[in-house]
Amino acid sequence: MKISLLGPTNMKKFSSIIGRDLGQIESEAREIGRIIAKSGNQLVVVFNYAGMLKLVGDSYKSNGGKLEMLYTENDYDWYTKPYMDHLGEADVKVKTDGWHDMLLKLVKDSDIVVCAGLSAGVFAELGYMKWNTQEKKGSVKSLIGIKEFIRDWKFPPELSFEMNHFMSIVPVSELENALKL
Repeated sequence: MKISLLGPTNMKKFSSIIGRDLGQIESEAREIGRIIAKSGNQLVVVFNYAGMLKLVGDSYKSNGGKLEMLYTENDYDWYTKPYMDHLGEADVKVKTDGWHDMLLKLVKDSDIVVCAGLSAGVFAELGYMKWNTQEKKGSVKSLIGIKEFIRDWKFPPELSFEMNHFMSIVPVSELENALKL
């Protein structure tokens, strides 16, 4: 199975917003990577490999996982050059036509999406998921929010109203069981 990872890249800002110590966040992120690697599932991220993506992804790789990274060379919408060096950290590279295709693929083609915190970028990705749900498209069977990283332990109703049938919020300690579909 494939698991896509969503999460903030600016960790200082994220720490401030959720009111949690950066060291504690980093430790829990590493545990998420370890759990996903031990589950034997493929982890998929986008090539702006920083913050939560890097923390979880590096732990996933150090625990034996083969990291898949989506990327684009099309900088029509947003820059790509700052992220191209991250492709060297991927075991599997998947080229997409553009940023929109890449973000849609991230939340459409995996079996599970793990949301390790909210940010403006994550809201955009969750928006793609909402539209897929509305149009009955995509292969995602489960959206798992990490309790320690989601304020008030719930997704905003603008998203959960239509996606609550496959959404859950679990603590890191219960992620292993949540990944079993």
